[in-house]
Amino acid sequence: MAQSKGQQRRERERRAALQAQKAQERFIAQQQREADRQQREAKRAEAQADRDRKAQYLAERVAEAEELTAATAASCERLASVLRAGLTRRTPLDFRGMRLDFVAEELSAGKLSDAEQPPLWEDFAPPAPGLLSRMFGGDARYSQAAQEARLRFEQGQAAHRQRESHRLAQLEQSRKRHANREEERRRHVDQHNEQVDALLKAFRRGDQAAVERCLRLALEASPVPDGVPQEAEVGYRPDSGQVLVVRELPDTEVIPTETVFRYVKARDTIESTPRKPADVRQRYADLIAQLALLVLRDTFAAAPTGLVSEVTVNCHLSTTDRATGQAIRPCLLTVSASREKFDELVLDKLEPRQCLRHLNALMSPHPYDVEPVKPIFDPDLTRFRLVDAHSVAAGLDSRTVLVEQTPNEFEHLVRELFEAMGMKSWVTQASRDDGLDAIAVNPDPVMGGLAVIQAKRYVKSVPVEAVRALWGTMEDKKAGTGIMVTTSYYGKAGHDFAQRNERLRLIEGPELKHLIKEYLGQDVIVGAKEPPKNRR
Repeated sequence: MAQSKGQQRRERERRAALQAQKAQERFIAQQQREADRQQREAKRAEAQADRDRKAQYLAERVAEAEELTAATAASCERLASVLRAGLTRRTPLDFRGMRLDFVAEELSAGKLSDAEQPPLWEDFAPPAPGLLSRMFGGDARYSQAAQEARLRFEQGQAAHRQRESHRLAQLEQSRKRHANREEERRRHVDQHNEQVDALLKAFRRGDQAAVERCLRLALEASPVPDGVPQEAEVGYRPDSGQVLVVRELPDTEVIPTETVFRYVKARDTIESTPRKPADVRQRYADLIAQLALLVLRDTFAAAPTGLVSEVTVNCHLSTTDRATGQAIRPCLLTVSASREKFDELVLDKLEPRQCLRHLNALMSPHPYDVEPVKPIFDPDLTRFRLVDAHSVAAGLDSRTVLVEQTPNEFEHLVRELFEAMGMKSWVTQASRDDGLDAIAVNPDPVMGGLAVIQAKRYVKSVPVEAVRALWGTMEDKKAGTGIMVTTSYYGKAGHDFAQRNERLRLIEGPELKHLIKEYLGQDVIVGAKEPPKNRR
């Protein structure tokens, strides 16, 4: 049966609604798929960004570890080449560099230098009347306006002149102030250069204070790595040409205790590989050896030959006693060298610690552990400077009684005697038992080396304890020979101890008298008891 028109219409509407519903469902599904796609892309982008952040963080941490490794290696290299770097400074003491150059500065007056343009009549003059204006009485109005303009122009000129006068007065004052400042600068430069010239003259003539100041300036200007102090104290004896330098050492922490740094991703930390303790100790010993040699080199290089003949360096460390917590300043290295011996060294080719052994230096066997040595010279510079190195032998004659000499005179007599016998690099320091302690170098190729010399200006027998103490001093100084000279004599126990320890040499009053006559050409009176004949 054929459908009616109404049914057909309803069927079409139903199909249209169904198609619209399906289209709506397809649109919604498409929108959902697009949203899902965008969400997946956002997650992938976020994941990629997170991977990029992690990769960047990893690269930064790895680079940080590599930078730490490179910085540690560079620090070790700088510390290992202190001496080599110091040798590049050809003139440790540059008086020309101390001078100042006066460079005149031009006046900067700013706007005061610019003159103001004067007023122009054209800026004040009224416009000329036209033909039509003149026909209706414009000439009179123009004449009145011109008079008023002329008055304003003259007032403007007067104000301009007043402003220019004020500007010129200010400019002149500025010029005077500038000239005064320049004159003050020039006077300061001239005074500074006069002081430098005076210092140079005093230095060249061997003035003690000038030499000490100049050498200290030369030493403290030495290029050293960060963490290495530059402080140095200097003492100078003009009569003997001896210099004592007390140099401050760097703390043991200056040596890096790590070798390589690496980033550990699993723990997100930068970890290091520790340097071997033996390597750390060796590097510290090498560093202080280089510093001592650099002080010797700079001191000799800064002073003329006739000014400084011998330099002694005491290297001290300001630290804390680990046992007591008290502040201490032990000496870790002490070395003395004459100019002649030091000039033989090729500093850019030698091994520093072996060179110090060649110079008979006393170096702590364990400097990293702050094990001290006894300085060759007492570090008290006032005592060093006050020692008089005058010649005692020149005043000897047959009436001189040795035991009646002052301790200072006897000290210098012993020094002159042993120097006449060939001892070199003689340095002295205070003794705890009212005698002379000295460190000297015996040039003998067989029995030579570092020698400890003690002198006892005694009237009675020298106790055996003094002889044993000499042996202990030899051990402390790592000396090959010990010599004790006295105006009196030694007992049997002292001689027996010396015989058991063949590196000891005992000189008594009669032998001392003979040596003075042989080497100094003077006959003296000992003045002490002679040794008993039955003592052996």
